[in-house]
Amino acid sequence: MKKKIFFLHLTGGPLIEKDKIIFTEGGLVHALSASVNLKDDYEIKILCPNPPGQKGKREIDYRGVKIISLGGSRWLKLAQYGNLNFFKEVRKYIGELKPDFLIGNNLTASFLILFYPKKIKKIGIIHHLYSTLDGKIQPLIWIIRKLENFALILIKKLDAIGTVNYLVRDILIKRGYPKEKILIVGNGIDIQSFPFCEKKIKNSLIFIGRLAELKGVEDLTDVVWQVKKEIPKIILHLIGDGPKYSEIKKKIERLKLSDNVVMYGYLGDEEKIEVLKNCAVYISASKLEGFGIPLIEAMATGCVPVVSDIYAHRFIFQEKSVGYLIKDNKEMVEKIISLFKNENLRLSLAKEGRKLVEGNWTWEKVGERYKELLEIL
Repeated sequence: MKKKIFFLHLTGGPLIEKDKIIFTEGGLVHALSASVNLKDDYEIKILCPNPPGQKGKREIDYRGVKIISLGGSRWLKLAQYGNLNFFKEVRKYIGELKPDFLIGNNLTASFLILFYPKKIKKIGIIHHLYSTLDGKIQPLIWIIRKLENFALILIKKLDAIGTVNYLVRDILIKRGYPKEKILIVGNGIDIQSFPFCEKKIKNSLIFIGRLAELKGVEDLTDVVWQVKKEIPKIILHLIGDGPKYSEIKKKIERLKLSDNVVMYGYLGDEEKIEVLKNCAVYISASKLEGFGIPLIEAMATGCVPVVSDIYAHRFIFQEKSVGYLIKDNKEMVEKIISLFKNENLRLSLAKEGRKLVEGNWTWEKVGERYKELLEIL
């Protein structure tokens, strides 16, 4: 009999539209895609909240991995978080089915699994820490940091920890977590699903992600407004939803960019990849990422990244010449215009980006690292 692994994922349950699964949050994609490579050896279920407005238990089979949506959720500034009913149903579900392993799929979930029975082996997956956020700190982030510090003390009781990058690993080691119980699992994509395309629609940009404050999406509209002065037919494709959706839409109208920015909301994988294949440059002004799966999806299809110079983006680049890490909007504008005016340069960077993704960022490699993590126990 296979041993049971349950992931506890607190945010961003999947949407079902016209029999298609639409994922709303990168952390869930990480848990699900890593699990697909473990399903031959383990019975795996991912417990997550229903999207806002949906209730009841939903069970989805995705390539041999069960996604169990319970309770409900609501937008709380930064993301969709499970409500009290979700936590009650999760506790009941785990109590009845008694998994062998519990994996908390972010710092908060890693902290919460400590309160389940001791005989269950517990692993934390830490994607990012708010203590790594640079610049001006808002009151909400200050509060989150205080809670984060408390959680970091308690997670020393976990049996093992996986991180998606070196920065988080090094912080945990400095805080006293045993080095031999930490493994970098990274992130990835299904490389076969993202074909490389040389021919792109001229002057096209794309961003994929949650429309929330830390993603810096409002900065992207300012960038488009500036680039438009020199390249009037520029177009930005925004894929994603979130608490900033209405505000961003109003700003687009105020800046008279309705012909230059397309807002899609969430898209299924097929529709998303179709848009990606046609876009020349991927842009992001995000202030904090654990990794950045949309960035490597874009690079795989031949989009050249022009993105904020934060640790997660530097980690993905691996010091290779695959795009640009920028300090501010002015530099982003300059690099976009440069790429639009030099197709040979853009194509050269695009090919290097594809090569980097193939060699480093695939789910097969992440699955291998998860197997190593489980072997620690």
